Formats: sequence, C-alpha cells, structure tokens
Amino acid sequence: MDIKWLKSFIAVVEEGSFRAAAERLYISQPSITVHMKLLEEHLKVQLFHREHTKVKASAIGEKYYPMARKLVAQIEASTKEIHLESLHPAVPLIISVSPALLYTNLLERIHDFIEIHEQYNLEIVMEDQMQLESAIKEQRIDVALGLHKFTSKEFHSERIDRSPLKLVYSSKLQLVEKQLDLKLKALFNEHPFYIGYLDEHTPVIEWLNNEYDIKKFNKIKNVIFAIKLIKEGLGIGLLPESLISEEVEADLLRVVDIGPIGTIYPVDIYMSHLRNSTKIIPLTSFIRKLSIDY
Repeated sequence: MDIKWLKSFIAVVEEGSFRAAAERLYISQPSITVHMKLLEEHLKVQLFHREHTKVKASAIGEKYYPMARKLVAQIEASTKEIHLESLHPAVPLIISVSPALLYTNLLERIHDFIEIHEQYNLEIVMEDQMQLESAIKEQRIDVALGLHKFTSKEFHSERIDRSPLKLVYSSKLQLVEKQLDLKLKALFNEHPFYIGYLDEHTPVIEWLNNEYDIKKFNKIKNVIFAIKLIKEGLGIGLLPESLISEEVEADLLRVVDIGPIGTIYPVDIYMSHLRNSTKIIPLTSFIRKLSIDY
C-alpha cells in the first residue's frame, strides 16, 4: 500500500470531490482517480459512491477514514524519527558493572544519566575482573565500574564512592548474649566466617582474629554469594555498608559494632577508562557530580 493512496483518499473524503482533492494535493485529477482505484482493489471494498462530479464515502469508506488518518500520521512520525536519527545517530556506550555493585545505587545513577542524555545507546555488561583492562584496551567496553583500581598509566581510575566495612549476621540467628564482647565471641565460636571476596577486609579480619580467636573460615570469591549465604544464616562476614543497606533496613541482616576498625579499611568503588576518551565525558562528569567527596 502506498501512502499516496491514503493521502488521496483522505483528501477526497474531506473535500467531497476528486477535483478539489487534486487541487489540495497539487496533483492531477487522473492521479487521484488512479490512487482510489488501486486502494479499492487493494482493500477489496468500495470506498465511495460516485455521483457525477461529487463523491461520498460509503459506509465502509467512513469507517476506514479514521484508520487511514492514523496510518498516515504513524508513517509520517516514524519517517521523521528516522530522519532525525540519521542526523543525530545514537552514540554506543558500553559500561561494565561489577556484580558486587548490583546492590548499590550505581545502576540508578546510570538510569538517571540515560534519561537526560538520550543520544546514547547504552549497554551494561559484566566483564570478568581479570579481563577488564584488556576489554577497555580493545574497546569492548568504554567504562568500568568496580572495586578494582587500574594502575597502568594509560588508564584513568578515580574513586567515586567509599564505604566502611560492617560485621553482619543473619536476623535468623538468635543471639542470647546482650553484651557486645560476648555477642562477638558467640558469633565467632558458633558460625563460620566468610572471607576471600574483598582484599580490604584482610587486616580487619586479622585484628578480629587476634581479639576473638575466630574458629572457622570459609572461602568464597563472590560478594553476591557471600551476601546470600550470610542472609540465610549459614555464616557471618564483613561487607561494605553500601552493599547491604537495603538488607539491614529490611532486617534481613544485622550489624555488630566493631568500632573504628571498619572505617580504617573502607571499600572503595572506582570508575576506570582510557585516558583522553571524549565520548564518555558526559557520563563520567554526571557520575562524578553525584559522588560523595571524602
């Protein structure tokens, strides 16, 4: 179906004659006649009752009239959208987000950025931590958000957030002791301590082990798994405050005070990318503005 047939049909219905429709569309009257014949053949219906020079829409023609107007409007709108897209093509932007950051507000920040900067065609991926530098070098990703700071001079890494470590346990665990020191001893005596998912917690664990003699350590490499296991009451652990705020608020996890040691060795979140990359400047500036200065 040709859009010209629809425009001619709409003009004939509104003008009441082929001649007036032709004048309105700046085409010949025979062209209008051909368009109507082709449209009726395509639809296999009679759209008009013809009376000498005047025409009147049939019952099916009257029903089709608003449909035709809607079709023309949709075609013209999509044509305009594609034309504008060709003038301002979307900029591809690939961001790697560490799985450990799924519980932070970083995804919300990225969403807010895209709402404002519609010119970007965003893709969020999860690259292996060990492959991040090569992925950026090979331009498979543009920006990496994670717990890893790039040290090579060809990259720029900046801290965008900092979170103190918290000792947490599941609300499913029933602790009889009320005194803090006894509560900590009970936790370390009765429940395994999950380690291995954060480098920053190593000196904190060493300090705790000297103070309370932790009975059992279980190694796990993934922060998300650690959170899940701790929530289920299968162990205890140290986790950044930013990763567990929702669980603590919902009373799925509870925090035990370990004093200032958790803030001495906080967990940092970094934004990393190749130096002198221009297309990412709006994104990095947006995230930087929302970051807390420490």
